[in-house]
Amino acid sequence: MIIRDTAQDVKEWAAQHWGAAQLNDKRRTARAVIVGAQLAAQPNASLPEQTGSWKDLKAAYRLFNEPDVTHAALSRPHHQATLKQARLSDGVVLFIQDGTELDFTHHPQVTGLGRLSTEKRHGLLVHSCLAWSPTGGELGLAAQQVWRREPKPKSRSKSKRESSWRDTEYDVWAKTLQGLGPAPARQSGVTWISVGDRASDIYGYFRQAETLGWKVVARAARDRIIETLTGERPYLMQWARQLPSQATKEVSLRGRDGLPARTARLQVAWAQCLMPSPRDGKERGGPNLRVSVVRAWEAEAPDGVEPLEWVLVTTLEVSDAQSALQVIEYYEKRWMIEEYHKCLKTGCAMEARQLETADGLEALLGFLSIIAVRLLQLREASRQEPDAPARHLIAPELLTTVQNYLKLPSQDLTVQEFWRAVARLGGFLGRKSDGNPGWQTIWRGWQKLQDLAWQPSP
Repeated sequence: MIIRDTAQDVKEWAAQHWGAAQLNDKRRTARAVIVGAQLAAQPNASLPEQTGSWKDLKAAYRLFNEPDVTHAALSRPHHQATLKQARLSDGVVLFIQDGTELDFTHHPQVTGLGRLSTEKRHGLLVHSCLAWSPTGGELGLAAQQVWRREPKPKSRSKSKRESSWRDTEYDVWAKTLQGLGPAPARQSGVTWISVGDRASDIYGYFRQAETLGWKVVARAARDRIIETLTGERPYLMQWARQLPSQATKEVSLRGRDGLPARTARLQVAWAQCLMPSPRDGKERGGPNLRVSVVRAWEAEAPDGVEPLEWVLVTTLEVSDAQSALQVIEYYEKRWMIEEYHKCLKTGCAMEARQLETADGLEALLGFLSIIAVRLLQLREASRQEPDAPARHLIAPELLTTVQNYLKLPSQDLTVQEFWRAVARLGGFLGRKSDGNPGWQTIWRGWQKLQDLAWQPSP
């Protein structure tokens, strides 16, 4: 596919994503396409900068305040297209889920927001599900749920209050699968796998996945009692840590919390067991679920670094080293949902938006949640085929412009070389110690490249 992001193409892209939105008035749908193109052209700019005129700004505000213009209505065409593509994919499709907070505490004038982690912080809670194919790359956003947490009720005990919130919010994992529907039949050759971190270690979610034909890979969070295939009932973590290492794997860890990126050599063990239902709650008395447990741990971590350990619980059958290492590789892709939420918050400046109501912010999220996918796809384009000739994927006008502007040699650039050059336009220094450019510098460079390549001739 030739990447050619002219202003006209931005409009075409917006029409593909919002042109079929059902907003109860064709004029609203037409305006949604215009607003979507304006936001996509400058994702992290303010609304006045994005719309460009007082007339268009007022039209955007009116659109966000229409009762029929909701996050769900704006997102639905993209979600449906993503699911359709996932059903037509070959092999495995990963549905990577996670939640995040959108914090608008610094905008106290906004009405209708919910409580976040404390009573003093207010905003929206968002749970996103990103579809990704190991063979074909990113497919899109398959689902996204938005809700507002109610204030703490003062008349109930703390334990009962917190239990009811957990029951409601933890259900979002199972409800996401319910909304996506049954996975393709086995004979279709497509396997849908839902991937999550510790928050997804929930019996009801595993059971829902089994009912709908999904597979699950989750990181264990609860040291629950399990049942071994020989009838013993140990605690999960203690049992997993007694399994002998049967394979090794190297994983690349991203730099975070002030620590540099590094490569970790992991020991790997696996076994199968049964996950009993909870003793209390609505899932009490449910059937035992047969699962595989894969433990990956760092036996020799560098000095001053906490050793890495993942205990993964999966409904995939793990019986040998190949299948155990495959589960770890699936879990490694979980970082993509974190990057997506960074795109939403920083690349699209979602938390900096100043609207009057939470309903308006949710409608705006119906645009920015999809534009964030576009930013992430742009970054991933630099990594999928790094050594391929750039002329096979990039419009010749863009190649010529970046080579002339940066005074690069005239020979063919690889895809990786092209995107590093684009990142230089966005402020990336390109030193050996800098590693790969992030999506923010790539996006800034991409915008500058559009201005240079498509500016009108004098």
